[in-house]
Amino acid sequence: MSAPSASVGLMVDPGLSRRTALAIANDLRHDLEQHIDAATNWSIDVSDETLPLTADGDIALMDRAAELRERHEGDYIVYLTELPRYQRRKPLLCEVSDAQAAALVSLTSLGALGLRRKTRGVLLAVIETMVGGLDRIDLGEQVRSTVRVRGAKQVNTRTRNDTVDVILTGAGSQMRLLSGMVRSNRPGSMLPAMSAAVTAAVATGAFGISYGSIWNLSEALSPTRHLMIGAVVMCALSSWLIYRNGLWNRASARMHPWRSGLDNITTIIMVTTSVVLMYLLVATVLFCVSLAVIDASYLEAEIGRTVSLADYAWLSWLSASLGAMAGALGSNFDSNEQIRAATFSKREWERRKLDRDAWPNAD
Repeated sequence: MSAPSASVGLMVDPGLSRRTALAIANDLRHDLEQHIDAATNWSIDVSDETLPLTADGDIALMDRAAELRERHEGDYIVYLTELPRYQRRKPLLCEVSDAQAAALVSLTSLGALGLRRKTRGVLLAVIETMVGGLDRIDLGEQVRSTVRVRGAKQVNTRTRNDTVDVILTGAGSQMRLLSGMVRSNRPGSMLPAMSAAVTAAVATGAFGISYGSIWNLSEALSPTRHLMIGAVVMCALSSWLIYRNGLWNRASARMHPWRSGLDNITTIIMVTTSVVLMYLLVATVLFCVSLAVIDASYLEAEIGRTVSLADYAWLSWLSASLGAMAGALGSNFDSNEQIRAATFSKREWERRKLDRDAWPNAD
């Protein structure tokens, strides 16, 4: 007699959710055999299928659970998403229904560190709950014991009687959600979309290097002053990109004022990270250009002392500051839509577009 089998259809959003699911699928299957039923042959089927967002920016998995189980020929359906979700103004980690044999897990609520380990533990907890039944298992306790995430609390969902939610409480939950949002949005991914700004910055900075007045100015400035100039330029360029491309989420502030703070902090981190990377890239290119173009003896004669690589580095840093300001003008030639989409994950960008569509004058 053959052993019984059970299958889990693991649906994933593209990006971080997909990579995480593929990395833990085999280990999760072993976890299911060890902790739920060793006599059952468990299988995990990872599929790149995304459900559309509802009008209020959520995913209605439970309404389609039966259809999805039939289509995937799975005993259980688990949807892994990068969409930040909330319940009672708290980060919503997962939504589980044993009657529907379905669960929806928000990856961002787990934070940026130890993501694979935590995701594996949460998936084990929700599947074990669906198998054992909500009437016998406290899912919040399961998450706390399996994943060691403090503040996990099971609450009744607001929309269905056969479903429970697990929210994260405590001071650290918001910071964990923020770090998860930043990781899923891929810091620095905006840089390729800023190609016009990078090109303008390098061209302007390289042109400025050839002037002796820049050499003398760089010599006159202290390292602290150089760093302050760079910081001011990066802040100015970050602010300009956020304003110019409509990345500030005023629409969310009108509909969900408690959520807009996290949205906009995430935006600041994402844009600033890309600007810092752009600045370092421009400074590195200009450093190489300065070494190739400016002879050391000529530079020594100009500033009146022996020069070192540090002098070339500070000269490149100052030229990068001037070039980055020109890069802000160059960013006008980039596609607003391209920059917006590159700043956020696919799901986060879809939700923000829904916010703006609901409040067309919010920008």
